[in-house]
Amino acid sequence: MNTELRDIQESGRCSSEGSHEWFFSEKPSELAQAQTICAGCVVRVRCLEIALSDHHEWGVWGGVIFWDGQPFHRKRGRGRPRESETNLPLEVDVSEPWEQVKSA
Repeated sequence: MNTELRDIQESGRCSSEGSHEWFFSEKPSELAQAQTICAGCVVRVRCLEIALSDHHEWGVWGGVIFWDGQPFHRKRGRGRPRESETNLPLEVDVSEPWEQVKSA
């Protein structure tokens, strides 16, 4: 693991709030809880930048879900999406981390 990322995680909200497993869960509800923790984190942008540069495959980094190496705003559960979710984007454009963080 990147040393800077480890230092950032120690100062981030992820080190003190919720369950660490939420950040690497397969359940959309737990990933959403991890994203909520990231929402108010002061190192959120840097965490995401490092995750993008290190090509992380899994987990919630800076409020963005990485799944099979692809960044997503959210992970859908099985079955049909809720009507309220049909117009929400899934995939994230990796060109600008700050925009990803604001929209996650």
